[in-house]
Amino acid sequence: MRQADQVRAFLFDGAGIRGRLVRIDQTWREMLERHEYSPDVAALLGQAAAAGVLLADNLKGRGGVHVQIQGEGDVRLLLVQCDHALNLRGLARGERLDGEGSMRELLGEGRMMVTVDPGPGQERYQGIVALAGDSLADSLEGYFRDSAQLLTRLWLGVSGGSAVGLMLQRLPDATIDEEDWRTLGMLADTVRLAELAELPAGELLRRLFAGYDIRLFDARPIGYDCRCTSEHLDNVIRLLGREEIEGILAEQGGLELTCEFCNKAFQFAPEEARAALGTEVPDSSTLH
Repeated sequence: MRQADQVRAFLFDGAGIRGRLVRIDQTWREMLERHEYSPDVAALLGQAAAAGVLLADNLKGRGGVHVQIQGEGDVRLLLVQCDHALNLRGLARGERLDGEGSMRELLGEGRMMVTVDPGPGQERYQGIVALAGDSLADSLEGYFRDSAQLLTRLWLGVSGGSAVGLMLQRLPDATIDEEDWRTLGMLADTVRLAELAELPAGELLRRLFAGYDIRLFDARPIGYDCRCTSEHLDNVIRLLGREEIEGILAEQGGLELTCEFCNKAFQFAPEEARAALGTEVPDSSTLH
């Protein structure tokens, strides 16, 4: 049975190596709704989303992970945010989001920033690496090597409406057999994106790593959350400030805010905008 919108951790017993499988279906499609991304731009965003989940699934506290990719090409920004509960959102920005091409052709030269928030009371940390190789996976492997200092291999892609990923990683402070690491990497290199998208995790791991003792942990569900709640929108209005809001109301007779992530527009009547600012509305009869 197809296992959608979930991530599963696994461990090679006695080898000092762990891994994760991620499959994002409806959550990824919700991320793409109301945006006119080309298939290649959507695929890049899907790879970044899979990477964000793989990183966030390792959090111990109630924090989150931000993966931000800045480029000098037609696509100037890919941004993915995933919290400890695997609530995910993401977007792409640029001069042209309907283009075709590889990561290098779409992003050009650029850099990747990974910000990890371990949770309340703990210090955030950020790693910055140049875009390297021909894929986001290559750049993320550079992040783990140079910033996190963890030996890591990644396979990311999209297939059949799913964003998918596989990660292998040395356990922190573990001593591993270099031959095991090379062999597991070569075996993982044979995986097809369609297999990552379609096969149940247990079956996939048995096929891919036959002969290894693997402990597979329970699946964790992934959900979409653009966070454009009433509270968040009110905060945006307060950040804009009374002077700017009053100027917009005088010119347009109302206020419209658009969520950058889900691309939904939210309309505010003058009394609603003023209420969010915490000011009294002169004619209280207009309140509802």
